[in-house]
Amino acid sequence: KYKDDYEKRGLKLSYLPFILKAVAIALKEFQSLNSQMDLENDRMILKHYYNIGVAVDTDDGLVVPVIRDVDKLSVAQLSERIMELAQKARDRQLTLDDFKDGTFTVTNYGSIGGTFGVPVINYPQAAILGVGRILKTPVVKDDQVVVGHTLPLSMSVDHRIVDGAEAARFISRVMGLLNDPTALLLA
Repeated sequence: KYKDDYEKRGLKLSYLPFILKAVAIALKEFQSLNSQMDLENDRMILKHYYNIGVAVDTDDGLVVPVIRDVDKLSVAQLSERIMELAQKARDRQLTLDDFKDGTFTVTNYGSIGGTFGVPVINYPQAAILGVGRILKTPVVKDDQVVVGHTLPLSMSVDHRIVDGAEAARFISRVMGLLNDPTALLLA
Protein backbone atom coordinates (compact mmCIF):
# COMPACT_ATOMS: atom_id res chain seq x y z
CA LYS A 1 0.00 0.00 0.00
CA TYR A 2 2.78 2.48 0.85
CA LYS A 3 5.49 1.23 -1.48
CA ASP A 4 4.95 4.02 -4.05
CA ASP A 5 5.03 6.71 -1.35
CA TYR A 6 8.36 5.38 -0.11
CA GLU A 7 9.78 5.25 -3.64
CA LYS A 8 8.91 8.93 -4.10
CA ARG A 9 11.05 9.60 -1.01
CA GLY A 10 13.89 7.55 -2.49
CA LEU A 11 13.34 4.60 -0.16
CA LYS A 12 12.72 0.96 -0.96
CA LEU A 13 10.02 -0.45 1.29
CA SER A 14 10.43 -4.16 1.88
CA TYR A 15 9.35 -6.51 4.64
CA LEU A 16 12.74 -6.35 6.34
CA PRO A 17 12.16 -3.10 8.29
CA PHE A 18 8.94 -4.56 9.70
CA ILE A 19 10.77 -7.75 10.64
CA LEU A 20 13.52 -5.75 12.39
CA LYS A 21 10.93 -3.72 14.28
CA ALA A 22 9.09 -6.88 15.37
CA VAL A 23 12.39 -8.49 16.45
CA ALA A 24 13.35 -5.46 18.56
CA ILE A 25 9.97 -5.49 20.33
CA ALA A 26 10.19 -9.23 20.98
CA LEU A 27 13.80 -8.95 22.23
CA LYS A 28 12.59 -6.60 24.97
CA GLU A 29 10.27 -9.35 26.16
CA PHE A 30 12.74 -12.24 25.71
CA GLN A 31 15.95 -10.68 26.99
CA SER A 32 17.98 -13.88 27.03
CA LEU A 33 17.98 -13.71 23.23
CA ASN A 34 19.59 -10.27 23.44
CA SER A 35 22.56 -11.37 25.50
CA GLN A 36 25.95 -13.03 25.33
CA MET A 37 28.12 -15.37 27.34
CA ASP A 38 31.14 -13.96 29.15
CA LEU A 39 33.17 -17.14 29.49
CA GLU A 40 36.12 -15.45 31.20
CA ASN A 41 33.92 -14.35 34.10
CA ASP A 42 31.46 -17.28 33.94
CA ARG A 43 28.38 -15.08 33.47
CA MET A 44 25.71 -14.06 31.01
CA ILE A 45 25.46 -10.40 29.97
CA LEU A 46 21.98 -9.09 29.18
CA LYS A 47 22.01 -6.22 26.70
CA HIS A 48 19.57 -3.34 27.22
CA TYR A 49 20.02 -1.92 23.74
CA TYR A 50 18.90 -3.42 20.45
CA ASN A 51 21.60 -3.31 17.79
CA ILE A 52 20.61 -5.77 15.10
CA GLY A 53 23.04 -7.10 12.54
CA VAL A 54 21.62 -7.55 9.05
CA ALA A 55 23.35 -10.05 6.78
CA VAL A 56 24.13 -8.56 3.35
CA ASP A 57 25.12 -10.69 0.36
CA THR A 58 27.92 -9.08 -1.65
CA ASP A 59 30.17 -10.19 -4.50
CA ASP A 60 32.89 -10.63 -1.87
CA GLY A 61 30.74 -12.77 0.45
CA LEU A 62 28.34 -12.26 3.31
CA VAL A 63 28.87 -9.32 5.68
CA VAL A 64 26.83 -8.36 8.75
CA PRO A 65 26.73 -4.62 9.43
CA VAL A 66 24.80 -3.48 12.51
CA ILE A 67 21.83 -1.14 12.75
CA ARG A 68 21.97 0.50 16.16
CA ASP A 69 18.97 1.23 18.39
CA VAL A 70 16.46 -0.51 16.12
CA ASP A 71 13.80 -0.14 18.81
CA LYS A 72 14.01 3.67 18.52
CA LEU A 73 13.81 3.87 14.71
CA SER A 74 10.69 4.14 12.56
CA VAL A 75 10.01 1.82 9.64
CA ALA A 76 11.06 4.63 7.28
CA GLN A 77 14.31 5.18 9.20
CA LEU A 78 14.99 1.44 9.17
CA SER A 79 14.37 1.31 5.41
CA GLU A 80 16.83 4.14 4.92
CA ARG A 81 19.43 2.56 7.19
CA ILE A 82 19.14 -0.85 5.47
CA MET A 83 19.60 0.78 2.06
CA GLU A 84 22.63 2.77 3.27
CA LEU A 85 24.38 -0.22 4.82
CA ALA A 86 23.63 -2.50 1.86
CA GLN A 87 25.08 0.08 -0.54
CA LYS A 88 28.14 0.58 1.65
CA ALA A 89 28.60 -3.20 1.73
CA ARG A 90 28.35 -3.53 -2.06
CA ASP A 91 30.77 -0.61 -2.50
CA ARG A 92 33.17 -2.12 0.06
CA GLN A 93 32.88 1.06 2.16
CA LEU A 94 31.92 -0.51 5.50
CA THR A 95 34.13 0.42 8.45
CA LEU A 96 34.87 -1.53 11.63
CA ASP A 97 32.31 0.64 13.43
CA ASP A 98 29.62 -0.70 11.09
CA PHE A 99 30.20 -4.19 12.53
CA LYS A 100 30.49 -3.35 16.25
CA ASP A 101 28.12 -3.85 19.16
CA GLY A 102 25.56 -6.14 17.53
CA THR A 103 23.26 -7.88 20.00
CA PHE A 104 21.24 -10.07 17.59
CA THR A 105 21.33 -10.87 13.86
CA VAL A 106 18.73 -11.28 11.11
CA THR A 107 19.68 -13.06 7.91
CA ASN A 108 17.27 -12.74 4.99
CA TYR A 109 17.97 -15.60 2.59
CA GLY A 110 14.48 -15.04 1.19
CA SER A 111 15.83 -12.03 -0.68
CA ILE A 112 17.88 -14.40 -2.85
CA GLY A 113 15.08 -16.94 -3.26
CA GLY A 114 15.76 -19.19 -0.27
CA THR A 115 12.89 -20.65 1.73
CA PHE A 116 14.51 -22.30 4.76
CA GLY A 117 18.01 -22.36 6.11
CA VAL A 118 20.03 -23.01 9.20
CA PRO A 119 21.34 -19.60 10.25
CA VAL A 120 24.72 -19.57 11.98
CA ILE A 121 24.97 -17.55 15.18
CA ASN A 122 27.16 -14.46 14.95
CA TYR A 123 29.35 -15.07 18.01
CA PRO A 124 29.23 -13.82 20.78
CA GLN A 125 25.50 -13.22 20.24
CA ALA A 126 22.97 -15.68 21.65
CA ALA A 127 20.75 -16.09 18.60
CA ILE A 128 20.03 -15.39 14.93
CA LEU A 129 16.74 -15.29 13.02
CA GLY A 130 16.58 -16.57 9.46
CA VAL A 131 13.92 -15.16 7.13
CA GLY A 132 12.82 -17.07 4.05
CA ARG A 133 11.00 -16.02 0.89
CA ILE A 134 7.31 -15.15 1.22
CA LEU A 135 5.34 -17.90 -0.49
CA LYS A 136 1.76 -18.31 -1.66
CA THR A 137 0.50 -21.43 0.09
CA PRO A 138 -2.83 -23.00 1.04
CA VAL A 139 -3.94 -21.77 4.46
CA VAL A 140 -7.09 -22.30 6.51
CA LYS A 141 -9.08 -19.12 7.12
CA ASP A 142 -12.58 -19.23 8.62
CA ASP A 143 -12.61 -23.03 8.15
CA GLN A 144 -11.92 -22.63 4.41
CA VAL A 145 -8.75 -23.47 2.52
CA VAL A 146 -7.64 -20.33 0.69
CA VAL A 147 -4.46 -18.99 -0.88
CA GLY A 148 -2.40 -17.15 1.70
CA HIS A 149 1.08 -15.75 2.05
CA THR A 150 3.47 -17.42 4.47
CA LEU A 151 6.84 -16.23 5.72
CA PRO A 152 9.16 -19.07 6.76
CA LEU A 153 11.25 -18.23 9.83
CA SER A 154 14.03 -20.28 11.36
CA MET A 155 16.25 -19.65 14.31
CA SER A 156 19.48 -20.82 15.86
CA VAL A 157 20.29 -20.20 19.51
CA ASP A 158 23.16 -20.75 21.90
CA HIS A 159 21.61 -23.36 24.20
CA ARG A 160 23.92 -22.34 27.05
CA ILE A 161 21.81 -19.17 27.20
CA VAL A 162 18.47 -19.88 25.53
CA ASP A 163 16.33 -23.02 25.59
CA GLY A 164 14.10 -24.19 22.75
CA ALA A 165 10.86 -23.17 24.46
CA GLU A 166 12.09 -19.59 24.86
CA ALA A 167 13.11 -19.50 21.19
CA ALA A 168 9.69 -20.81 20.14
CA ARG A 169 7.91 -18.18 22.25
CA PHE A 170 10.11 -15.49 20.71
CA ILE A 171 9.34 -16.60 17.14
CA SER A 172 5.65 -16.81 18.02
CA ARG A 173 5.74 -13.22 19.29
CA VAL A 174 7.54 -12.02 16.14
CA MET A 175 4.94 -13.81 13.99
CA GLY A 176 2.10 -12.23 15.96
CA LEU A 177 3.55 -8.76 15.44
CA LEU A 178 4.06 -9.37 11.73
CA ASN A 179 0.52 -10.73 11.34
CA ASP A 180 -0.80 -7.44 12.74
CA PRO A 181 1.57 -4.63 11.67
CA THR A 182 -0.51 -2.08 13.60
CA ALA A 183 0.76 -3.83 16.72
CA LEU A 184 4.26 -2.64 15.80
CA LEU A 185 3.08 0.92 16.39
CA LEU A 186 1.32 0.12 19.65
CA ALA A 187 3.97 -2.08 21.27
